[in-house]
Amino acid sequence: MKSKITFLVFKKELKDMYRDRKTLIVSILVPLLIFPIMFYFIGRGQDDTNKKIENNLKVAIVDEGSSSLTSFLKEQKDIKVTESKDINSDVKSGNLLVALEIPKDFDSSIGKEVQGKITLTYDNSSYPSKMAYDKINQYINKYTERVVTERLTKRNINIAILAPIQVETKTSVKENEGKSQYFMSLILPMMLLIYCVAGPMAAAVDQGAGEKERGTLEPLLTTQASRMSLLWGKFLAITVLGFIISLASIVGLIIATKLNKGAMESMGNGEMAISMTSLFLVGVVALLITMVFGALELSISIYARSFKEAQTYISPLMVLVFVPAYGTYMVDAKNIDSYYFHIPLANSACIMKEFIAGIFNYTHIFTTLAWMIVYIVAALLFAGYMFNKEEVIFRT
Repeated sequence: MKSKITFLVFKKELKDMYRDRKTLIVSILVPLLIFPIMFYFIGRGQDDTNKKIENNLKVAIVDEGSSSLTSFLKEQKDIKVTESKDINSDVKSGNLLVALEIPKDFDSSIGKEVQGKITLTYDNSSYPSKMAYDKINQYINKYTERVVTERLTKRNINIAILAPIQVETKTSVKENEGKSQYFMSLILPMMLLIYCVAGPMAAAVDQGAGEKERGTLEPLLTTQASRMSLLWGKFLAITVLGFIISLASIVGLIIATKLNKGAMESMGNGEMAISMTSLFLVGVVALLITMVFGALELSISIYARSFKEAQTYISPLMVLVFVPAYGTYMVDAKNIDSYYFHIPLANSACIMKEFIAGIFNYTHIFTTLAWMIVYIVAALLFAGYMFNKEEVIFRT
């Protein structure tokens, strides 16, 4: 394999890929915009829901005895009391967020210091209804505290007797930063795994099966370039394209956080609490994953008879990556079991989670790196094997 020829093949393939405007759009523009757009709409939906709860909390109160609890709830500015003929139906359909039923003897039970019973109905499949339920519960707890305070005051008992312990809360990480890191550790590894598989896919299909269909692969093989030089040139071009897509998604993520809009605002001050060192290491992991799948997808593409057949063979790889991506989705970055770092792709997702959380466990890093090297070598050997078989190259 000659490095000069490999470089010439690399330049040629890269130019061919970026002559197509569609490639530019798919590889740079879409990944660059996906995070800002996604975060904006997530945050917009969350903000709309919160405002709906805060400003227009629709509650149906069925009170047979005009209780003091009803009066207390009506005094709250963010509660809108409405009527309902069928509580269950209205809550289920979303016309009501919460319904409250208070029996006739509620006030008399409270007066006799007997436990009063009420019924709260909400839709547990609806996020706004669940939020409204929590809000109403907060007001009911305030009412309960007021009743308890009145009872203790009558007996000249200090209300502090009910709170023998005062808890002062401190966080090991600043609250806004902690929320940001947690959110990023959930979404960034999963999205990057998907991009690292999808990024080189189009280029790999085009440079193998695509060239077969166009009839340009056979003339290329007749040049003085060895097959390994051709393979490495194509592989490097595919890797660069895939990595650009992953890099564009990271840049898009940074843009999303700097815009101070969308989902990041709901996590605090809208700032991404990830160091540049962590982002760099996440980028290195993304590059290694791209190399693995770039070689694997090129091998499959060379084997395929046509562009369509190559897409059919490569598409299941997307399903394959979803398993570790979602399997590690809720894994806590600070309590990852060692066996995760021996599972293909799951180790990449877990090590990215640790980097995002600012954890640099050298055992985990070297274990993941060793496995990544094994994957890359295996994928390249497989690609080389496929590229050197005449029955595969000229398979029609």
